[in-house]
Amino acid sequence: IYFAAIRSRIILNPFPYHLNAEEVISKIETINPGVVFCQEPHFKQLSKSRFNVVNIEDLAGRSFVDFLVKTQSVDFSKISVNRESVAVLYYSSGTTGNQKIIEYSHRSMVLTQASMLRASFTEFNSVHLCVLPLGHTAAIRYTIKQCICTASTVVLYNSFWKLRNNLWDDIKKYGATFMEVVPSILIAILNTPYKNFNVEKIRSMNFIGCGSAFLPKNVQDSFEEKFSIPIANLYGLSETGATHFDDPRKPGRKTGNIGIPFDLFDVKIFDQDGNEISDESMGEIGIRGPGLLKGYFFNEELFKSSFNKDYFMTGDLGYRDNQGIYYYVDRKKDIIIKGGVNINPSEIDEVLQSHPEIIEAATIGKPDAFMGETIKSYVVTRFGKEIDPKTLKIFCQKKLGDFKLPSEFEFLESLPKGPSGKILKRVLRTKEVNEIRFEK
Repeated sequence: IYFAAIRSRIILNPFPYHLNAEEVISKIETINPGVVFCQEPHFKQLSKSRFNVVNIEDLAGRSFVDFLVKTQSVDFSKISVNRESVAVLYYSSGTTGNQKIIEYSHRSMVLTQASMLRASFTEFNSVHLCVLPLGHTAAIRYTIKQCICTASTVVLYNSFWKLRNNLWDDIKKYGATFMEVVPSILIAILNTPYKNFNVEKIRSMNFIGCGSAFLPKNVQDSFEEKFSIPIANLYGLSETGATHFDDPRKPGRKTGNIGIPFDLFDVKIFDQDGNEISDESMGEIGIRGPGLLKGYFFNEELFKSSFNKDYFMTGDLGYRDNQGIYYYVDRKKDIIIKGGVNINPSEIDEVLQSHPEIIEAATIGKPDAFMGETIKSYVVTRFGKEIDPKTLKIFCQKKLGDFKLPSEFEFLESLPKGPSGKILKRVLRTKEVNEIRFEK
């Protein structure tokens, strides 16, 4: 359907399969689609909506174009495409606020794929394991379309969790060379007891790509040390696609960075006044190039306000070193301001995740009448075992000092995550705001 829609000049808006029918309906109310294609489990509920809903099982053996002509009364016989017209709609991951509907043109998608190929992100006759939701940009951009362009093979899974216990067996079975994941999947692999693992099973793997969320250096290093497979940081936004690639095949490569930009993009670091700053200085990452979004659906004002001197402002803080390598530091809106001092929560998360009993951590600023914000960390431990807060503070204090030390820990069974596996810190912040009590 994806490729048929693009070839037929139809704007496509994919969704991850795991969204329930109510979530899908609430999202598509805005775009008012002509046809909604779904699988059997969603069909019963979606068909009760006001939209034209089609069960994909009913399309078997039918011409997609003939079907469209009959349902839409539009002539699809001409397949010429205006390269600047919108091809696909995607939603931003929504980690820091309301979701935005992103427009991508045919031209931007083709150019980004070509740029990645020039960087040898995917080599010809590769074999990719596709474990991320097809409704998410990473699965389509970094696996499906890359493989289509390189005569490569895609092995599709309903989800990583169906593959988890047999991961290494399937890598050997298919001779897999690549897999794109998110940090939470790497953490899950690290915490799975693979009794029959041996390096011979994974000789075919060139590297694993990881994106969509901050990858702590200690997770990257631990994975590479344990499984002997390099982890490549792939940086980008829903609005930009992948803009940076930490190629683990390069001599002298070091972990903990997001690499260098693909040749399609020009990247600069800006201060809070919108001025370009020098190497080694932290500021907001700005990106320019023909691979960016075409616009925000029905929100031209938001689109225009997202740029500074032709550079799309990512809302991410980072810096470039004197070798031209870029580093991601944190989301601009995630920065904790304690007593007027900016604190990077991902630094605290990385320290917490280096604790042998901690699987995941998410640190936020908790509203405080005196300090503005104090530091609170949400923690997921192995087997749900709580760690004595005093012991955890001592552990953190050695690496963070007193000022950056979390004043509070809360233990959870799991952290809230979006479709792409990103930890939704806004959910945790909202939880804290809702729990504020004021004295009468």
